[in-house]
Amino acid sequence: MRPSSLLLAPILSLLSLVAARSATGDRVLVVLESSVTKDDYSNFWKSLQDRGFELTFKEPKDRDAELVKYGELKYDHLVMFAPGAKTYSPTLSPKSILHAQFAGLNTLYVLSPDLTETNKEFLREYDLEFIDSPSTLIDPFNHPVDSPSSTVLLSPTSELVPNNGETLSSTTLSGGPIVYPSGIVHTTGENPYLIDILHSTKYSYIGDDKVISSDEAEVEKSLGSKNSKDAILNGRKATLVSALQTRDNARVGFVGSAEMIKDVWWDGKVKTKDGKSIKTGNAGFISDLSKWIFQETGVVKIVDSTHYRKGETEPRELYTKKDEITYSLTLAKHYTTANGTSAWGPFEVDDLQLDFTMLDPHVRTSLNQDNSVSVEQGTNYKAKFAAPDRHGVFKFVVEYWRPGWSYIRSSQTASVVPLRHDEYPRFIVGAWPYYIAACSTSITFLAFCALWVSLGEGDKDRKGKKKAE
Repeated sequence: MRPSSLLLAPILSLLSLVAARSATGDRVLVVLESSVTKDDYSNFWKSLQDRGFELTFKEPKDRDAELVKYGELKYDHLVMFAPGAKTYSPTLSPKSILHAQFAGLNTLYVLSPDLTETNKEFLREYDLEFIDSPSTLIDPFNHPVDSPSSTVLLSPTSELVPNNGETLSSTTLSGGPIVYPSGIVHTTGENPYLIDILHSTKYSYIGDDKVISSDEAEVEKSLGSKNSKDAILNGRKATLVSALQTRDNARVGFVGSAEMIKDVWWDGKVKTKDGKSIKTGNAGFISDLSKWIFQETGVVKIVDSTHYRKGETEPRELYTKKDEITYSLTLAKHYTTANGTSAWGPFEVDDLQLDFTMLDPHVRTSLNQDNSVSVEQGTNYKAKFAAPDRHGVFKFVVEYWRPGWSYIRSSQTASVVPLRHDEYPRFIVGAWPYYIAACSTSITFLAFCALWVSLGEGDKDRKGKKKAE
């Protein structure tokens, strides 16, 4: 081996170890407004870099921060850390961001109570409605001893919304409390692609960050003070962190508190009212959320799909009615190996189904895991059914849409045609009476004809003999 190769080998091995674990790419654009101190979030940036991402920092008004160039994404992921920005460059305008998301850009919005009206109007495109900026989340019962009531402690076991696939890991769900300091709250609309991830506690409410006694409240109410406000939202109606996944599997996340990502809460400890010092779960929560948004977890893809008739192995364009058809589908799930590299493996579920449809499904059956088929990367599912007695163009359609997982859709076309003339059975059991009747009629007719002919020739011969005599 040449000396140059000896020098390049360790470098290449190190590069392979820091390869991004995302299923889509490792290029991340971070848009930071000037008022944000970058060093306050060093642990968050370090966690992304340790996972193999390449971070590029820009400001909201940078004109060279292009998201799409020559029809291709210049970055795979975007972190919008500019809740207080009022204007953006044309390359980072809301229209440009939406256009890039249609092309597959994953986006994480980090917000705060300083959210401007421009950003609120833009976030309504995702069917999110935010409260007024002066108001914040308050919980007088769940907050650290040495912190105000606006620094809310959230227990992940009770406040996180379940059944969200791999959005959050079991370690986070069973870990320490999540600190949500000085955060803005929003409500989710009827968008079916929105996923609720973190709610407020039942004791929390939205109001001013000011704790007053009941007597002071009565005095302010009697004086008609403008500073006294009733709670406008409370309990589980107040969404703190949510996410969205489009039908094209582009993911968008919304974190209502930029403070919860700071180094002071990332791996720190909080002192509860009972005197205990507990390690926060912010690091695990934010890491799990960013892994899901950047498509490191919860990603499923179709490896292969095919269909064929019984006794064959190749797909056909034409099937005849009553044919026994087998449909096969192989799915793979993205995961991270022990050495930190990206890989694909088995994906096992029990709620997968197939539709054999022509306008409406004519056949709907479950796809069951086929353990007899050995697949190197993925899991094989099969379904067997008889082609319907209906002629036309059909589709094999598989759709799998579950919160927290990639949207899967497979569609293949085949036609169902009537039998050809030489494909019908030679003899039909139910038609034997007709066969016997036809044969007996033919035999009787032939016998009659033979008898008639033979009798007619005999009479002619006898008449000829009489005349000769």
